[in-house]
Amino acid sequence: MPWIKPVKQQHMKEIKGEEGPSSLFDRLIANEPDLYTAFRPLQKAVKETNLPEDLREAVITFVSMKNGCRYCTESHAALLKELTGVEHVEEWLKDFEASSMSEQWKAVLEYAGRLTAKPVQVDKESVDRLKEAGFDAREIAVINHTVAYTSYTNQLSMGLGL
Repeated sequence: MPWIKPVKQQHMKEIKGEEGPSSLFDRLIANEPDLYTAFRPLQKAVKETNLPEDLREAVITFVSMKNGCRYCTESHAALLKELTGVEHVEEWLKDFEASSMSEQWKAVLEYAGRLTAKPVQVDKESVDRLKEAGFDAREIAVINHTVAYTSYTNQLSMGLGL
């Protein structure tokens, strides 16, 4: 149960400028409409990058797990399960180094883990591993944005009681 009242669904159309139901997360951060309106383009941009949807959801789920955000972990793990067919997504991600996932994915999750746990641990070698795994500068920037965006949304969620 969130610690502040979410904006009512019927008021979200005025704030969003479009029809359709809004998530509880959106309704909570929409309590400050200007910040919510500024947040939405970033939210959309992260979803529309060249990162494959399954990898993006793996990063979001993994970072949310590392940050302890159950709300985000559960919602994104469900989508990741659907996309990958992996039954126990959280266990798979916790033990990613020993899993059968691709070396590319392992490199991304290693980078995401470092950036999430202790950003100062990310160094040139961390980025070089992504390059060696086949990612170019644009893709590395997208991975970086996705990790940082997820940590930000985790803090928004947990800070409001989700």
